[in-house]
Amino acid sequence: MAVAFSGGADSTALLWATARQGVLLGVEVVALHVNHGLQPEAAAWEAQAQAVVERLTAAGLPVRLRVRRLAGAPAVGESVEAWARRGRYAALAEAAREVRASLVLLAHHADDQAETVLLQALRGAGPAGLAAMPERWVSADGIAWQRPWLHHRRATLLAVAEASGLPWVQDPSNADPRFARNRLRRAVMPALEEAFPHAVTVLGQVAAHAAQARALADEVAEEDLPPCVGDGGRLCHAAWVRLPPARRHNALRAWLQAQLPAGVPVALLERLGREWRGQGARWPAPGGWLRSQQGLLAFEHSPATK
Repeated sequence: MAVAFSGGADSTALLWATARQGVLLGVEVVALHVNHGLQPEAAAWEAQAQAVVERLTAAGLPVRLRVRRLAGAPAVGESVEAWARRGRYAALAEAAREVRASLVLLAHHADDQAETVLLQALRGAGPAGLAAMPERWVSADGIAWQRPWLHHRRATLLAVAEASGLPWVQDPSNADPRFARNRLRRAVMPALEEAFPHAVTVLGQVAAHAAQARALADEVAEEDLPPCVGDGGRLCHAAWVRLPPARRHNALRAWLQAQLPAGVPVALLERLGREWRGQGARWPAPGGWLRSQQGLLAFEHSPATK
């Protein structure tokens, strides 16, 4: 069993609680720490992660640390948040495979979920975005990922962290108003909860309903998409356009997801739905281009991304 351990209050609380449970179950817990290298304090945070694990070990808890360091930097025009998030999950998965952990626990909580739902709504996301963060999923490499505290409030995790007696780090970027989540957390959420005390709970329910809608849409796409896909995985306009409008949009979304694993921009999906008529044309997409030729739509990687 592994815990994604940034060293912040939330992951410190989760690591401490999981380690105590590990004693009862006779299971070793591996703390997976990813050093993004984005902050001047990154080396100090890694050192503190080591110190926390040593304190837990000295207390008789079955914990050890595994550290991964990210290399590179965001591409020109790429969001730092998106780059760090993608790199973090890739590093966590690699570390989990190295220590043969079949389960990785993440410390996201109900407040994180509510913020994610609102951010996705403000970006015009559909059910896939509004579903926000799943409570549990299994990745292609067989690793199970779980957020055991997704229905608990931030204050609960903070109380657990304080009860542990362990130190935790404060990431200064969490106060940087350049990031949309920070602006939402500091300015919007307090006012929203003052006006609507159950807002966090209700937004969590929105995520659950959206997840159900997304699952249904995925099932429909599994039936609709195969007859529309030709040689080389290209999307056939003649078959695709025969679908009813809502199912056509859904099939296009599913096809784009297979081509663009980093995510499908809402604007791109809407634009293709309006503009693709089967004629020769192309549209810019993350990492390359979508090109229509002879009624077939294909994704072409930019040379630098191959």
